[in-house]
Amino acid sequence: MPITDFLSCTRVFDEFDSLSPAQRRHAKTYATGLVAASNKTVAGIAREVLPASGKRALNKFLTEYDWDEQEFNHERLEELQKHGETRWSKDGYIILDDMITEKAGDEVPGVGRFYDHAENDTVWGQDLIYAFYADDKTAYPLTFRLYEQQDNEDDHHDTKYDLAREIVTELEEEVGVRRHTYLFDSWFAHYSGLPDHIESYDKD
Repeated sequence: MPITDFLSCTRVFDEFDSLSPAQRRHAKTYATGLVAASNKTVAGIAREVLPASGKRALNKFLTEYDWDEQEFNHERLEELQKHGETRWSKDGYIILDDMITEKAGDEVPGVGRFYDHAENDTVWGQDLIYAFYADDKTAYPLTFRLYEQQDNEDDHHDTKYDLAREIVTELEEEVGVRRHTYLFDSWFAHYSGLPDHIESYDKD
């Protein structure tokens, strides 16, 4: 069945300053499609979500439009603090981790061959360094960075440690997450400077 209207949860996008009116429509289309469409590709969402402006317009929004994804994400986090069930709790934790998502093509940004501990083998995909918030009533992502491998000595991509410290800086200085404890696997602490960086913000 076609989806004849945007999901009610997307109405909050109307209050986001990071999007123009036209961009809000595309954002509502994409979010509605990710939740409700049976085919979650751009073509599938544009076909199933009837208020969409078409596949080309939606793809252009995702790949070419000039909008600030980080500002949009910060506005999302601000909205979550307005509701009791998603507001940060004094018993909450910030979890730092990485996740490999398998990909098929070689034109995907940051794609490469990574060792996946869950598969106990190397896989072709993307490696995301991310922060996640969790307490006893809710859990949701905070922010992420795409890790890119260095193919040769001339490459100067950030290390996973660099990206983890960058995430902590964003959460502390821009987002203002008022939680005191970070959790992460022990490999994040190996000569990374991450524990000292976290403690510099008076966090555990």
